[in-house]
Amino acid sequence: QRQKIMDLSSQRQYLQKADNAKVYLTTNSVTTLYTSPTGTAFDFTIVESILVNNNTSGQTNIILTLTDTSSNVFSLYNEHVIAADTTAELLSKSLVVKAGEILKVTAADANKLYVTASLIEYAKGD
Repeated sequence: QRQKIMDLSSQRQYLQKADNAKVYLTTNSVTTLYTSPTGTAFDFTIVESILVNNNTSGQTNIILTLTDTSSNVFSLYNEHVIAADTTAELLSKSLVVKAGEILKVTAADANKLYVTASLIEYAKGD
């Protein structure tokens, strides 16, 4: 079955909302970073950046996944090393997140990582 492809050439016809999502990972459990809104007018989100800050003296790892609307989990980063006292950018290109999809993060160690995503939400204009 072929996936639908979004035509971004008409991107200007959409209403845009710049936003961010942020979380401090206080556990090593799976944590929701961002859920793309749903609704009749909503189409997608473009994630421009995902910054991970480790402000401790020891390195740790992070897992980043994308869960689709059928609850399928796609691994974007698995056990990605975040060095001590650094901030890492996880994205080298923008990431499209469709309506209802969820970005989730998991830290190897609690109380070490701050995660911030910069994003633009797109809804159909009138």
